[in-house]
Amino acid sequence: MATSFTTAPAPTDAPGMPPLARRMFAGIAFSALGSGMSMPYLFVYFTQVRHLPTTQVGLILSWMGVVALVVSPLAGTLIDRFGPRVVLLVGLLGEATGMAAVGFIHSSLDAIVVASWVAVFNCATFPGSSALLTRMVPVAKRERAYGVQFMLMNAGFGVGGLVASALVDLADPRTFQWLYWIDAASYVGYIVVLLTLPRGTGTLDPTSAEHDTATPQPGWREVLRDRTLLLVIVVGTVLLTCAYAQMDTGFTAYAVNQAQVPARTLGWAFAANTVVIVAGQLVTLRLVAGRRRSTALGIAGLIWSAAWVVVAVSGAFVGRPLAIVAVVLGLAVFGAGETIWAPVMPALVNGLADERVRGRYNALAGMTWTISGIAGPALAGLLIARADGRYWAALCIGGSLLGGLAFLTLRRRLTSAQDGLAPTPRPEPAQSAT
Repeated sequence: MATSFTTAPAPTDAPGMPPLARRMFAGIAFSALGSGMSMPYLFVYFTQVRHLPTTQVGLILSWMGVVALVVSPLAGTLIDRFGPRVVLLVGLLGEATGMAAVGFIHSSLDAIVVASWVAVFNCATFPGSSALLTRMVPVAKRERAYGVQFMLMNAGFGVGGLVASALVDLADPRTFQWLYWIDAASYVGYIVVLLTLPRGTGTLDPTSAEHDTATPQPGWREVLRDRTLLLVIVVGTVLLTCAYAQMDTGFTAYAVNQAQVPARTLGWAFAANTVVIVAGQLVTLRLVAGRRRSTALGIAGLIWSAAWVVVAVSGAFVGRPLAIVAVVLGLAVFGAGETIWAPVMPALVNGLADERVRGRYNALAGMTWTISGIAGPALAGLLIARADGRYWAALCIGGSLLGGLAFLTLRRRLTSAQDGLAPTPRPEPAQSAT
């Protein structure tokens, strides 16, 4: 029997997104606006406003990654058991309360407790939103949906960061408290949007073959036997470690300490990155549509490698205007790679997934971000001060290049449908009048 989902009526050949997906995008954008206001200032808030020791704050933030590694598999299991919408709602509620509590932190113990709370519930939001969005849109429009989601998130982060920069004052802790309370409210806004979705949205139809309780249901054992998935996860983790995970750590340290550009240059660089993503995402979606996902991800890796070459060049023009140009241009080029990665990687993972374990597949994909988020800063810390940052630059350039080449060879393990060349054999979401 064909797989079906509970969703709203929407013609599968419509040029845009289904109505419920557009509604979900509104919630995502609202939440991203709040996160853009609060997250960039978390380290500053802990160290300069609450005066927690820098070393302890670093360990606390790393601890969040450890918690995420432990909890993520459970989140995937719960999504497959109860549906992505329910788990996402619980995750957002937990994050809302956690971010509100950040405003009341006064000690390292407070910070550890609240950070652990936020990390636990954050594990539900990425796989929950990915699985829900996947089941809300026709197969042919998934890459577009992921791309639009990424574009809206970046726009929200950018606008939120600009608003926050006009509000914060190190001499007034209340300005920082308001950032985290506004972020908590943005999660509540996302929750309200999800509550307007019809009951059962994104869950498997009880009459479908995948919901047949008479047959053994797959679990983590079956997921971990998917060697193609594991290869995608390993290569993706390596690429993210040498690329994304360096943006907030190695890149900033190299630009300021090695290239000796003014600190305000970092703001220009991240602004250029955001502009490229927001302006270029829809263009990229048209370019990758109907083309091999393995090739697209390989190209993303090659673009990131080229971006790090441009950034590394800044070290040859220490303290000069050309160093500023290289730093800003490098992160702008990096943004072009992001517009490819964001829609294609989740489409590849979900193209490999069995519907009954889609939550587990997305949870495992989410762990690539967690692992790279731990390994990337650690490697940057070890290498950035050695040989004027050349070892760090070699890691970023070489790792991104190897990751890109590995994705290019992945096509041998993928079917045409999995690689994005043909419609996936799995039926599209059935249209229900729920």
